[in-house]
Amino acid sequence: MSNLAFKSFLLLIEDSEEDFTAFLRFSRPFLQEHPVKRCRNGEEALQFLKESNRTIDSHHSNFPSLIVLDLNLPGIDGREILIRIRENPEWKKIPTLIFSSSNDPRDINFCYNHGAKSYISKPIDIDQLKKTINILSEYWFNIVTLPSK
Repeated sequence: MSNLAFKSFLLLIEDSEEDFTAFLRFSRPFLQEHPVKRCRNGEEALQFLKESNRTIDSHHSNFPSLIVLDLNLPGIDGREILIRIRENPEWKKIPTLIFSSSNDPRDINFCYNHGAKSYISKPIDIDQLKKTINILSEYWFNIVTLPSK
């Protein structure tokens, strides 16, 4: 895993190659400043976060500045990952937003009840997907003040 300490980065937990490629393509303007680290499933994501617990020094860690989480993952799904993130005192500081194809009100309520900061339904239309990813990137990396590491 690459060492991105001291630099803001996004952790994208996404199993779909197509969705990952689209996210990268439409986030291109933000990737210079905020690289994306991808985990393809829940097990990989939890392992990444455990390894990120190792601090570089007393002021810096390898934690992502933002987690973008798909719900429908193989193995440990996004719902379980969200629960585990919120149970960990270090991880729960990381803003986690859900980016899922599910529009089910039960999923949406579950995620907000378990600490998600946003819930975004993945648009099917490619133009709307591009617009959504651009707004997401602009908001989270140019407007919001993220917690310090």
